Amino acid sequence: MRDFEICDIHGHFLPGMDDGSASVAESLQMLEMAASQGISCMCATPHYYPVETVNEFLVRRDESVRQLTEAMNASGKKFPQIYLGAEVAYRQGIGNADDLEKLCLGNSNYLLLELPFTPWKQSMFRDISSMSNVRGIIPVIAHVERYVPLQTRKNLQKLLEQDVVFQMNAEHLLHWTTRGKAKSLLRNGMVHLLGSDCHNLTTRKPNLGAALDRLQKSKLGAAVYQAAQFSMEIFEQTQ
Repeated sequence: MRDFEICDIHGHFLPGMDDGSASVAESLQMLEMAASQGISCMCATPHYYPVETVNEFLVRRDESVRQLTEAMNASGKKFPQIYLGAEVAYRQGIGNADDLEKLCLGNSNYLLLELPFTPWKQSMFRDISSMSNVRGIIPVIAHVERYVPLQTRKNLQKLLEQDVVFQMNAEHLLHWTTRGKAKSLLRNGMVHLLGSDCHNLTTRKPNLGAALDRLQKSKLGAAVYQAAQFSMEIFEQTQ
């Protein structure tokens, strides 16, 4: 049993928003699953792509949240606290994009950012620098483990040296084929935060609590504890 709280800062459980939960019923089950693992709060981070304006996205998000909140209240069950954000797809010039602050996690200055799955260009590093140094937005790099096979070590280190936070998915720690690589990333200081990146009840279910329980008593227990503490610090800023 864990002796610390944890906030899942990456989840696609808002109904009908993206490739995550397809219905209110599925969303409730996802939240129940997370609660059963001791998750105390979750950030809803539906995908944001610039095919719509930020305000159009927020209108859709608000309606999805309204439907889910009504169902949560009607159920009478205890669920994790929910805070709002987005998983924002990188695009060139994003450092100067309008209304970017509205997509941060809650009221914090942390922005969950999905980077390209192609070799990174120098313009991307400049955009990220502009976000943090000019606008005061701290990028949280989503599922860092997915970029490792695609990027040079030099590029990863260059990004790490900027004012960014690296997030790793819990599944990378749970699956036997990737567990060793996940532990190596933790040992090498390449991971600051853990998240479930949950999308459904089967192939990409809420599993952050399961990953933490598996690792808590390992030699990486200290790193896991630090990641959990960091998640709660961000959670406290979202309020």
